[in-house]
Amino acid sequence: MKQMFRFVMAVALASASLAQAADLTVEVAGVKNAKGKVMVAVFNRAEDFLDKPVQAAAVDAQPGTVRLVFAGLPAGDYALSVFQDENRNGALDTNPAGMPIEPYGFSNDAAGNDGPPSFQQALAHLPAAGGKVTIHLR
Repeated sequence: MKQMFRFVMAVALASASLAQAADLTVEVAGVKNAKGKVMVAVFNRAEDFLDKPVQAAAVDAQPGTVRLVFAGLPAGDYALSVFQDENRNGALDTNPAGMPIEPYGFSNDAAGNDGPPSFQQALAHLPAAGGKVTIHLR
């Protein structure tokens, strides 16, 4: 009887966690050329923002809009950062003053004053049913 109870509880917990998993579609608009890759990082904690993403993905750049899907994320709040790695070196290149020289963007099209926006400024909510975020490169 205890084994049956554990089995039923395990199935119920697995079903509950699957029911709360959502797909996040990210559309990156304003890609001007087909150079390199468009890199997207997803963050779920302010203290990890721009340092330790919970998921990251890349897609070949093409003029216009590119789309990526992050499957199975728990519903909740996320901040996203994007850049077009035109030279495929795996990093957002900057000039000597630290200003980006490759196209970049953030969820909510957030912009910081003297540097990147805060996690709160870039925050987007992912409902349990899934959702879409559009980020415009600048």
